[in-house]
Amino acid sequence: MRRPTIIDVARHAGVSWKTVARVVNREPGVRADTVARVEASIAALAYRPNTAARALAAERTFLIGMLSVALSAHYSVAFSRGGAEICRQRGYHLVLEHIDLDDADIASQLDRMLRTADLHGVIVPPPMCNDPGLLETLSRWKMPAVLIDPIDRQCGLPFVQIDDEAGIDDLVAYAVAQGHRSFAIVEGPPTHRAAIARRTAFHAAVARHGASVSHSEAGAFTFTSGFEAGQRLFARSLHASFVFATNDDMAAGVIAAAGQAGVRVPEQLSVAGFDDSDVARLTWPPLTTLRQPIEDIAATAVDMLTRPAEAIPLTRSSFDVELMIRGSTSGAP
Repeated sequence: MRRPTIIDVARHAGVSWKTVARVVNREPGVRADTVARVEASIAALAYRPNTAARALAAERTFLIGMLSVALSAHYSVAFSRGGAEICRQRGYHLVLEHIDLDDADIASQLDRMLRTADLHGVIVPPPMCNDPGLLETLSRWKMPAVLIDPIDRQCGLPFVQIDDEAGIDDLVAYAVAQGHRSFAIVEGPPTHRAAIARRTAFHAAVARHGASVSHSEAGAFTFTSGFEAGQRLFARSLHASFVFATNDDMAAGVIAAAGQAGVRVPEQLSVAGFDDSDVARLTWPPLTTLRQPIEDIAATAVDMLTRPAEAIPLTRSSFDVELMIRGSTSGAP
């Protein structure tokens, strides 16, 4: 059976092939009723655009690159899901490109990737968005990019930011109202803006509410690092009654370490995280956490890369976080 062409769709919809192309490419200026008619014809004929021809006609590719690293599996999955969904709506395809952080020269990894992948633009999450060499490589290739929560807010590139500070203050205020006065923190990697911002905001909020941080442990935004940090906390006399881990994976690790040490959560120790990823509902008890809308953040980044050229460029977007109270926290023992 012959594969339907753009000419077939145009005849079926009663429009020109150029109008069909504009609808397929999500170009502005096409009347809503015409768009609906063309999309109905596309569905009726099961038409699939020729990607190469479409890119040639539009003078751009329809591939969005999303850099990924193996820090938090839950964050990566949610981020990819949010980006892929809006790419599908806009007629683009999402391409995941893994960056190995154990290789000191991540700029060279990006350079090799850009030589072989014909991308329309790139989404750069932390910690890669803070690497000067990687940013210089993007500039040299003149590659459109959106950064996710960079440390340098004057970098000259569009970015999406998250208001960690307000949410963390809400968390500490809630904990203090529950009677907690001594806190511990499991921090993230120091190259990650979120880790720095959350640590700083947590210490400031605890001091502001008249409490203290008695213990601080290093982590790497992974379950294993949270588990090991929890083991170190429980290996010595832990005076804190409330542990804040700066992401959910590490908080889940702390809860596992507490179970190993015979410390009951939340009766003897409250534990909270950050992200509201899937793992927050998989721990027992379910995790109190600060929800950042990961899928919405990724979708916004794709939106910034795929806006029509005549649209007003969006250079930054900000998201709030929300306190989600669950069973891993309660009143101070």
